[in-house]
Amino acid sequence: MKSNMIKKIIALALLVPVVLTGCSETAAKSSDNENNSDGSKDDKMYKIGISQLQEHPSLDQAREGFIDGLKELGVAAEVDYVNAQGDIANTQIISEKFVKDKADMIYSIATLSAQSAKQAVKGTDIPVVFSAVTDPVYSQIVKSSSEIENVTGVTDKVEVSEILKSAKDFKEGAEVIGIIYNIGESNSEVQVEEVKAAAEKLGMKVETVGITTVNDIPHAVNTLAKKIDVLYIISDNVVASSISLVAKLCVENNIVTLSTIESQAADGILMSNGLNYYELGKQAAEMAEKILAGGADIKTIPVEQPSGLKKTVNVKTMEALGLTKDNKAFEGAEFIE
Repeated sequence: MKSNMIKKIIALALLVPVVLTGCSETAAKSSDNENNSDGSKDDKMYKIGISQLQEHPSLDQAREGFIDGLKELGVAAEVDYVNAQGDIANTQIISEKFVKDKADMIYSIATLSAQSAKQAVKGTDIPVVFSAVTDPVYSQIVKSSSEIENVTGVTDKVEVSEILKSAKDFKEGAEVIGIIYNIGESNSEVQVEEVKAAAEKLGMKVETVGITTVNDIPHAVNTLAKKIDVLYIISDNVVASSISLVAKLCVENNIVTLSTIESQAADGILMSNGLNYYELGKQAAEMAEKILAGGADIKTIPVEQPSGLKKTVNVKTMEALGLTKDNKAFEGAEFIE
């Protein structure tokens, strides 16, 4: 009992600076098709709480896309954004605060935030829209993609087979894929199993190293460097928060890196063939608009898949690994410095 109380006090203490550095923003933008002078579709100013698991480019983009999407859709909203700093206990406190404040909606970014939001709104009519969740069914956020209660959203699940096939173009005889993942995140466990299944069909195998903090990353890379041909970056929040470090260590060990997250190529990953989290946020905003301004019943809005994938190659990493632009794997890619 005493231990639980201490943990709660620590969680609350951690949350205080987050709340102070969080932001309240009014989202409204005029359009020729809007009815009101402030650009909103109706007279209501909606209160939306944004619960984000932690700060890193992908999740930040999902938040920015959502806010910009609301503006473009003419939804007037007072946004209360709070970052949980990667702490699970904080995600629950944040969502409970939004419920207490009688928010019109909670936008949760990442699996752990969505799980906490679902728990917090139980017994209320507050809708939850999520993004950056790979498998909401496995994570028990929804019963199925079409069986919705008061939680729906956009997944960041991307088919991995095609990007795994490109591994053989980078290195003749490549057959071992490496993955670093956070053992405490169900979202990551799902992806590891999917990569293993896809690799098996391609006659490849997967080597994994589980981590709990970013401090484990150097050891994980060094361990895998002796065994693998390619490091596959899954959508894992711990890894994503230190993606530049991962990229640097892999270049030093002459390891090809592949990702399904578009922005990670800019952080040094060799090639990404995946989704844009800013667009993911805008897609979630469209769902929010239907529920809030459109008056749609959330139960009629199924979970959506991400739209629009893009292949991007980091030229500096490419050259450091001794590769050239005419490599078959880079066909149709955008090259960035």
